[in-house]
Amino acid sequence: MPTAMLPLLSEPGAYVACPWDLTKNEQRRGYWIKLFREHYDGLLVLAMEDALDRGIPRDVAESQMAQARAGFGAYLSHVEAEPDSFGRLTILSMCEARERTLRRAGIPAPYRLAKQKENTSAMALLPTVLAEIDALDGAERLERIMRGVFAGNIFDLGAVKTIELFKDGEVDFHHTLGKLKPRPWFVDHLDAWCDRWQNGPTHQCAVMFVDNAGPDVLLGMLPFARELLHRGTGVILTANEFPSLNDVTHDELMLLVQHIAETDTVIRDALQSGQLELITSGNGAPLIDLRRISSALAEAIYRRDVDLCVIEGMGRAIETNFDTEFTCDTLKLAMIKDLGVGEAMGAELYDLVLRFDAE
Repeated sequence: MPTAMLPLLSEPGAYVACPWDLTKNEQRRGYWIKLFREHYDGLLVLAMEDALDRGIPRDVAESQMAQARAGFGAYLSHVEAEPDSFGRLTILSMCEARERTLRRAGIPAPYRLAKQKENTSAMALLPTVLAEIDALDGAERLERIMRGVFAGNIFDLGAVKTIELFKDGEVDFHHTLGKLKPRPWFVDHLDAWCDRWQNGPTHQCAVMFVDNAGPDVLLGMLPFARELLHRGTGVILTANEFPSLNDVTHDELMLLVQHIAETDTVIRDALQSGQLELITSGNGAPLIDLRRISSALAEAIYRRDVDLCVIEGMGRAIETNFDTEFTCDTLKLAMIKDLGVGEAMGAELYDLVLRFDAE
């Protein structure tokens, strides 16, 4: 797929996607090696379930799992023994290595079944969530939308702590919404964002980098996109081209939005008029390097004169791009769901980040 640099970067030549160089920090490197190793075992359990569901013979599936386990295990052992041999080692490069070993082993989408289940339950709840938002006005309405983004973002099967919540049956959208940490949040620019929303000119067009399937995108980011559309702002929704963990993909998002458009007039009218577009980011990892987005997305950002960039999720908005500066208004939204990320940021588990940087 042809790629390009995100046109909205303030200093393209100085851009660094993931600033945490693990070759320079042995303790942090050891943490991530251990985490990737432990997480991969659970990932392959889901991959086996997916393979059998797709009709792959058990012996073939077991061979694929063994190949994937050996391949990624060898990579992590190499990182452990010779970290300097990889040049600049980051969480992003480790994620990309994981995805390569899965695809080489013929494992395309380990989280397919989990995402289907999440999407079904979230879609059933969406009318209630939209009705709750539509009953509110002003700053209260906008804050409820932002809180919904946070509550949805806990639905993450790439973070060990949230996987534990899923296993224990402790994750429910409205329960999470009511249990979010009180303000002031770890990064709390909500008042500045509300002031810009209420007193500034309406944005021309927003590009929104979405994160996980299920409640994250359907109950968090889609209501936010709908509010922008209702306000008169154009929206480009951009999701991964390739499966990675339980991140929603472009093709999956297309089907979900088309389904929503059958009953929601705001989404339907925006799709029909072109006010709402869905364009692949070209990405295939839970983090993102903005030097390598799809050419189609870069072209659309130019064409539609984007003046608001929304980056959601711990991987895209914190582990990569937290300090990246842009030429337009920018929102970075995430819940911190990993102890290593929290330590690097000086934050605690489940702390919330709403960072608004004005142009």
